[in-house]
Amino acid sequence: MSFQSLMLSQKLQDTIKQLGYIEPTQIQKESIPLLLEGKDILATSQTGTGKTASFVLPMLENLEERDEPQKGDERYKIDALILAPTRELVLQIHEKIEAYATEFSHKSVALYGGIKLGSQVKEIRTGANIAVSTTARVREHIKNRSINLSNVKIVILDEADKMLDMGFIDDIRAIIAQIPKKIGEKKRHSIMFSATFPPKIMKLANSFLDNPITIEIDKENLSTKQVKQLIHLVKEEDKISLLTTLIRNSRWHQVLIFSNTKIQANIIVQKLNDASIKAQAIHGDKSQGQRVEALNAFKEQKISVLVATDVAARGIDIINLPHVINFELPLKNEDYIHRIGRTGRAKQNGQALSLICEKEKEQLKEIEILINQTLDSISTEGFEYKPKINNEKKQKKSTKEEKSTLKKAKEIAERISKKDNSDSNQKKNSKKSPRNRRYF
Repeated sequence: MSFQSLMLSQKLQDTIKQLGYIEPTQIQKESIPLLLEGKDILATSQTGTGKTASFVLPMLENLEERDEPQKGDERYKIDALILAPTRELVLQIHEKIEAYATEFSHKSVALYGGIKLGSQVKEIRTGANIAVSTTARVREHIKNRSINLSNVKIVILDEADKMLDMGFIDDIRAIIAQIPKKIGEKKRHSIMFSATFPPKIMKLANSFLDNPITIEIDKENLSTKQVKQLIHLVKEEDKISLLTTLIRNSRWHQVLIFSNTKIQANIIVQKLNDASIKAQAIHGDKSQGQRVEALNAFKEQKISVLVATDVAARGIDIINLPHVINFELPLKNEDYIHRIGRTGRAKQNGQALSLICEKEKEQLKEIEILINQTLDSISTEGFEYKPKINNEKKQKKSTKEEKSTLKKAKEIAERISKKDNSDSNQKKNSKKSPRNRRYF
């Protein structure tokens, strides 16, 4: 199937061709025709399978282009709102819209925290009709009256489950309450993408979507097919040394490393830089400027390693990223799928390696059940790791010691029992003795 069969306009097909797209992915095949018809959908798909294009392309087609500049309060009205959980994902979607919309008059604005409202207000006023935003920032603009949602015809929630995990449910409901269900006779077009469909997501979907069509791609195999997934057993204290050895000896030039905490990310960067491996970190303590600078340096291969926490990594989209390393397994098993999905994108092959210490082995089993796959293990000279196992002789010795201890315990118990019985008899006899009777 080609993009021509999806009934997209010729100017959009020309743009797609110039960008080098040959044929649509499965999620694009299934969602684009429905969205062009204005159907509400609830969809899930593997990361890196063209999900953003699947909702951006029909949105560009369905929105009416503005012929004249808006004036007065009309300047603050937008026609489409896309909500995403992180700044990085907001910027990624915004960049995709700009790339796809070159033949349209549509203009996108990216709204996120970490910078002053002023510059964003200016972009809204100068003709933006599509806003891509984090939930907190769009609420700030609503409060500031620098954005007006009364004319929104299309609203999209991307990575809805992550937004709920991050505690944004109240923000989402407050924002949606500002958007009319109908403008004239035309109902609002609502779209939701979520990696999983837990009860909270379904409850939100029922209140937000109108008779949605559910699309589930590769439900049985959640992990990306183009990614070779491996594990390396290692002592926890040897992880950084192993990491340095792997990157240096294998001559890896682009490696994305995941850690669970900002402190750990900073430590990894420091140790790698000490080993003359250029690395930078992105996490919540970094300013937006620092995060963008680090990401751009990584994309341009000015640095070899980018170390990220899960929240900061949402929206990292690097087509030819060859290596992802889990320095430690994620706090939530589902995030493992998002992590490894940073590589193996756009049908490119990639490798995801997880460094597993003793305390992570049980969680590894849970992840293997989740992805329905047993991961192959590799080893590195100098970092051989033997899992803790019980020695058979030690077990026999332990059994003998246990029997001996039990026997001694029984003997002691019997002696105590005899002594108690003897004391009891003496007390009974003393009560019978006339000398011990008392008269009142």
